[in-house]
This record gives sequence, structure tokens and C-alpha cells, in this order.
Amino acid sequence: MKYIVALAIVIFLVRIDFFLGQIEKATKRFTPAPPEIEATVVQPGRQLIPVSQDESLKQSPRDVFLSLLGSFRVTPDSAIRERAMEIFKSHPTMFSSKLDEELEAQIFRWQELLHNNEPEVVPFLLNLMSILQGENLLMLKRFFALWIDINLDNFLTAYLKTKDTNCMIITTFGHNIPEEEKLNEYYDREDALKEYLARPNIEPGQKTLATNCLLVLGLEISKLAPAAAPVSEPEATP
Repeated sequence: MKYIVALAIVIFLVRIDFFLGQIEKATKRFTPAPPEIEATVVQPGRQLIPVSQDESLKQSPRDVFLSLLGSFRVTPDSAIRERAMEIFKSHPTMFSSKLDEELEAQIFRWQELLHNNEPEVVPFLLNLMSILQGENLLMLKRFFALWIDINLDNFLTAYLKTKDTNCMIITTFGHNIPEEEKLNEYYDREDALKEYLARPNIEPGQKTLATNCLLVLGLEISKLAPAAAPVSEPEATP
């Protein structure tokens, strides 16, 4: 009897090992193998772009310059201004005397910079004035004239650095103004200049420029203002 029990126990243990082995095989069969990691070689340094594929080298100096004007609107710092003027001075004929509409569009997008009185705007405008000619120069003066109505103080401080000491720009408008509205616009500028000159302790340079602006504006107003109707003398009664 003891031998029968012992034999049964041995058979039971063998069966358990058999079943455990089958379970292990099944587990390995249905478990996905881990992905093989392919060894990669990390190349030091930056990837070099062939000259034939570098799009920036395909741009003309004019395209690069206009792109820098757009960048200056977002980030008005000296580095962008200096880079743009470096290109302009190397290619001074990339803009002719005829109005370049793309140049005009880029410049007039700087209006927010005038509102914020960004310090780098003035040297940039002065740099451009020294090179631009014809209609493009007139366009730049129209943009500068926007500052008169945005902030007269900042305009006078900035425009004092130009060669227009007689302030002929005072009759210029940045945007098209109907003829019938010009006189009222001139009156508004005249009032602003008189109010400015009435302040105490004005810097001599700004005071001289503002006075010249007022004189030129007064002459223009006298041309546009209707002549006063003559007052008729009352008829004598017999």
C-alpha cells in the first residue's frame, strides 16, 4: 500500500512539471518579442545644407531687405536696422525713383512703432531718407507726417534731426485726404502747434522748428481759406 501511495505522488509531481512546462511554452508563444533597437550613429555638429538647396541664397537683395523691414516691425532693434542698411548701401539702386508698392506697404506697417515712440525708428527713417529718391522718398515723408497727428512732441523731437529745417512737411498727410477736408486738418495742426508753443521751457531747437511749421501752415491755410466777404456799408437814409 505504501508503494502505491508513493507511486501516485511521483506521478502527480511529474504531471505538475509537465503542465507547468506547457504553460511556460504557451506564454512564450503568445508574448511578442521585444523590438530590436537598431544602433544609430550620432553625428556631431550641425547638418550642413548644400548651397544649391539654401533658399536664402536664392533671394535678391531687395527681397532680403523687405524681409528685414518686416522683421523690424516685430522686433525693432538696432541689429536688424544695421543689417538692412548694410544691404541697402551695398545695393543702392535696388529701388528706383518710381514708387515701390511693396516697400511702401512694409514701411506703413510701422505705424504702431510711431505710437510706441520706438527709439530705433528715427535712425532707420533718417538712414532711408539719405538713400531713397523720387517717389519713394516722398512716400517716406508721408509716413513721417503721420507722426504729426499721432504725437506732435515726438514728431518735433525726431524731425529736428532731418534737413527740412523749414518744416515743409507740415502740409503733408500720410494718407489721402479729400480736398474739402484738408483745411480742417490744417486748422487742427495749427491749434496743436500754438498749444505747443505756449508751453514754458521749450527746447530752442524744437521751438524754432515748431515756429517754422506754424508759419508754413499759416501760408497754406491762407491759400485754402475762403476770403472774407466784404462788409457792405449801410445805405444812407434820405
